[in-house]
Amino acid sequence: MQIYINRGGQQFGPFTLEQVNQALVVGQLLPNDFAFYEGLQQWTPLEQIQGVVVPGAGPVAAPAPIQAEIVSPTVSVSEESVVTEPVAEEAIEGASKKKRIIVIAGISVGVVTVICLLLFVYPGFLLPASSEVESVKPKIFVTDSNSTESNQTEGADKKLPDFSDVGPVSYFGDIKSIFEARCVECHRPKKKKGKLDMSNLQGLAAGVEGKPVYVAEKPEESLLVKSIYPDIFDPDNPMPPDDETPLTKDEKKKISAWIAQGAKD
Repeated sequence: MQIYINRGGQQFGPFTLEQVNQALVVGQLLPNDFAFYEGLQQWTPLEQIQGVVVPGAGPVAAPAPIQAEIVSPTVSVSEESVVTEPVAEEAIEGASKKKRIIVIAGISVGVVTVICLLLFVYPGFLLPASSEVESVKPKIFVTDSNSTESNQTEGADKKLPDFSDVGPVSYFGDIKSIFEARCVECHRPKKKKGKLDMSNLQGLAAGVEGKPVYVAEKPEESLLVKSIYPDIFDPDNPMPPDDETPLTKDEKKKISAWIAQGAKD
């Protein structure tokens, strides 16, 4: 029977029954020290363990510290190490585990703190460099992506037809009716060709994927104007398409004048 001893939360052992009785005789163990062995349901005072002999002499003195060795006269040196080594090893192992836990916890808290500070100071520092999206010119009424960039850069120095004879123009007074008659059939919420909604002023302002289709007071830089003058800017992408009736000169001049005057509603 291998007996474990518990005193004040510290565990020792295992010891044989003979070693326990010998320790009780010399005062290294006390009858009220708790003991446990396989088959026992809970920790029990030594004096209640079957086979344990409690000395009957005098009052119980203050417990002497449990020595690393509890030896009967016949115990050899090698047997002493069986008693002493487990206690020392358990203490060292427990202290080592606590230190490791403390170190790991400290490192974790430090890393989290640094990350939080960096997020506060530099909100986008965790984003990869590839997340920076290059500015892309919107495609207005264009299905061929290869011609989009040329449409943006070409024509900056090309001159629009004169529209200085056009008086004040507003969206609701002049432009909305043109778009409804000539553009909305393809550029409406349910169809939205080229990802553009021309059915209302909000759709025009939203542009294509967040990119504006016109620049107020700069018709020559507005893709909306360039698309209705394919003979000047991009003959491969006329709007309306070649198979549809083109805008009249008056309609084109009104659209150009509307943007030049600040695209007022």
